[in-house]
Amino acid sequence: MTNKELMERAAITTAQIATAGKLNPQQSRKFIDYVYDLSVLKTLVRLERFTPDSLEIDKIGVGNRVAVPKAEATDPMVRRMLSTSKVVLRPVDIMVPFEIGDRFRRFNLEGEDVEDTVIRMMADSLANNLDELWLGGLTAGIARLENDIFDDGSTTQYVLDSYLKLFNGFLKLAESGHVVDAANTAISAAIFNKALMAMPVKFKRARNMLKYMLSPDHEQDYREAVSGRTTPLGDNALQSENNLTPFGIELMPIALLERNPLYAEDSTANSDGTSATALQHKPISDLSLVPTTIGQQPINAYTEGAGNDYTENLTDGEWTRLGGSSITAGQVVRASYRTGGKMLLTNPKNLILGIGMDVKIERDRNIFKGVNEYAITVSVACEIENTDAVVLVKNLKDPTV
Repeated sequence: MTNKELMERAAITTAQIATAGKLNPQQSRKFIDYVYDLSVLKTLVRLERFTPDSLEIDKIGVGNRVAVPKAEATDPMVRRMLSTSKVVLRPVDIMVPFEIGDRFRRFNLEGEDVEDTVIRMMADSLANNLDELWLGGLTAGIARLENDIFDDGSTTQYVLDSYLKLFNGFLKLAESGHVVDAANTAISAAIFNKALMAMPVKFKRARNMLKYMLSPDHEQDYREAVSGRTTPLGDNALQSENNLTPFGIELMPIALLERNPLYAEDSTANSDGTSATALQHKPISDLSLVPTTIGQQPINAYTEGAGNDYTENLTDGEWTRLGGSSITAGQVVRASYRTGGKMLLTNPKNLILGIGMDVKIERDRNIFKGVNEYAITVSVACEIENTDAVVLVKNLKDPTV
């Protein structure tokens, strides 16, 4: 669809905002369709709309083996049973607060219609922010430079990324599945093979339903390697936009999946001032250590380097508390860092996005500031239906290094 068609489909205008702010069911469906159409995950994962506070999805299984030997005129004396369980989506509320000043509204090129345009622009940005959360959400709580979150924030002090802390995204949820450590090797056929070998046999019967999902940079790195072959496949990799299919499985670059995703974990300092504390990934980059009590008030991180609080070994994913450090022996600190690349292998319909139908777009007037204030509120969640059917590849080599 064109941008104009997308905007028309959004059904978000100042005239359609209800007094109580809650969109009617038809408007909610259109708004959700609009946001979902902008998502980079839209052609892959399942979308579930819900109206209650949580959504339960029934799972039905039949176990590993249902067949038994059959003897003539003899009851096998065994009955196979269905196994049932539920996947529960527990949504959280997301708000997009913004305001439009009177002077801007009067003197812009679009005139009074600018409010409708700004609302749709905010909805566009919301779609990107939701993808960021669905992929990289981490309840452990990532400490980030304030300037990484707020344009006017500090470039030296850290705050908790409270948005990504809302719930665990697909990359974190996939850790409950099958994990393959690429050990800082470049993306290659060998990596795809290891991932495929880690997938249980019963989920490989429908291989055409599986997808490799990875960052655009890692996909480009593999495409460049394949393009060097003097074969039709090499020509296709070099000159075509068609997705590659290593081992018959489509390779899907996910636009907002970074080549070095953010990660955070609570890490315990050594008690002797000499031994190293290992983190869950290696190699890593941009390591910062802060107290676990970090919140929205900017604070200084502990200082790295000889004579300071700790030293780091980014290659081995380790840090070492130093004697005389501000970090006490045995103290638990929040370690935030960037990992190597990550890739998922699964049937994308195994990944579930949830969006609540109770969408609100509210407007109020602040006469003292001379602005119209807006808030878009929507409930969202994500879950993996069957973690046994997911392979997570971690610690892929940075293709830019």
